Amino acid sequence: MKTDPVKRKLSKGMKITAALILIAAVLLSGCVEEGQNDTDTEPGGPTTDSNGGGDGNEMPEEYTYGTANVENIQIMILESFPVQVKVVVEGYLPDGCTEIDKIETEREGNTFNVSISTKRPKDAICTQALRPFAITIPLDVYGLKAGTYTVDVNGVTGTFELATDNIIEDSSPETDGNTSFTEADNGTTATLENGTIFYLKLSENPTTGYSWELELSPGLTLLKDEYIQDEPPEGVEQPLVGAGGVHLWEIKAEATGSQQVKGIYKRPWEEETGKEDNFTLNIEVV
Repeated sequence: MKTDPVKRKLSKGMKITAALILIAAVLLSGCVEEGQNDTDTEPGGPTTDSNGGGDGNEMPEEYTYGTANVENIQIMILESFPVQVKVVVEGYLPDGCTEIDKIETEREGNTFNVSISTKRPKDAICTQALRPFAITIPLDVYGLKAGTYTVDVNGVTGTFELATDNIIEDSSPETDGNTSFTEADNGTTATLENGTIFYLKLSENPTTGYSWELELSPGLTLLKDEYIQDEPPEGVEQPLVGAGGVHLWEIKAEATGSQQVKGIYKRPWEEETGKEDNFTLNIEVV
């Protein structure tokens, strides 16, 4: 039987086309496989687990550091003795990514030098708008002699005066036999008679920028609030720079029932993170 010439040509063309498709598929398969191997073996690339998490080898974020722009300062002297001095600092941050990094305070003679630094992610794309800030910085003035003192915050200066020596001979409540509590009483419950005056002492170092913020239930009244720096070693006349001390509160129980003292140790200008030190004292007033 004779075959139609047209059909023979079509059949031959289809075989050639199929062969070309097969060759192209093989070549394409080789290219894809080679590209996948390059991605898997890329040096220094982070790996992820099945949940998409990193293996902990990611590069840490880099920051650019600078100095905060301070516009003005206001020095506040609290009405207590020994007196407390705080500096309210106002300024601005240059963009939406820059934030306050560190606050360092040191005293040279009668001058307090306060340095406020900033940081921002190095390659971040930020909103270009000035952001004002206002922070309160406590100064370590316990034990200072009467006189005039200068405060310098990033080049902006102000002064305050102490009319008398800022020290009392003995402010320890234990010597008077009064009821007092410390860090060791954190989380405990105490029973006090209505009208009792008690003291709370917690370790504090304002030079780090951290301080205790105290919250009292309505049945407790704050009578005194002061910071007392640790005494310098024997033979040293001035308090050591960066030395800590204790924060002392005098509190009166004025209502029966369950009362509570709560404290958090943080920098006043920072938001709470949940990692701060906390203090809680439950008081049953009878």
